[in-house]
Amino acid sequence: MQKALIIQSNGSGKHDLEDLLRDGWQVVSITANNGSSYNDFLVILQKD
Repeated sequence: MQKALIIQSNGSGKHDLEDLLRDGWQVVSITANNGSSYNDFLVILQKD
């Protein structure tokens, strides 16, 4: 099973990522979205 999560430049989503990692999810992909005024990251996680 896979899940997508966005980590925003202000740190929003970071705690969700930490919780998922503690639950046994693994990061399989990170894609940066470099906008003119922000830097967000699309994180794909997977759990068997």
